[in-house]
Amino acid sequence: MSTASQPQFSYSLHNVTISVSDLEVSITWWNRVFGLSLLAKSRFDAIGADVAFLEGSGFRLELLQPADGIRIPELTAEPPAHVRPIGNKALVFRVEDLGSVTQTFRDLGVTIVWEQMDLGDGSISTAIRDNDGNLINVFQEGASPIG
Repeated sequence: MSTASQPQFSYSLHNVTISVSDLEVSITWWNRVFGLSLLAKSRFDAIGADVAFLEGSGFRLELLQPADGIRIPELTAEPPAHVRPIGNKALVFRVEDLGSVTQTFRDLGVTIVWEQMDLGDGSISTAIRDNDGNLINVFQEGASPIG
């Protein structure tokens, strides 16, 4: 494996963007499940979409609702088929206590794809879907029985 060279510029992650079918429903879902706060809403005329910026623990999430949005079933396929389409796969969060987070998801009625799966690297993971079926992976390092 080669060592990456340093870029000629500095950068930082500004936000992650997800297209949604209903902006208001998605704002409510992300607030209810992850406690994200609404920062701003506007219209992005250049791409014909309504947009909302939400803020969470150390990151921003941009939700886009295009006027002519379409669903591509392969993008929300069940694992492991979800990795076949080229492109983004999941939003991933790290937590300290996956057991209690998983219980919170159950209590909230969130769609759970798998619960506390051993990832084989010393981590465990619970995967869920948002209100539009987008995959969200939540994991805890060092919690697996194998180390």
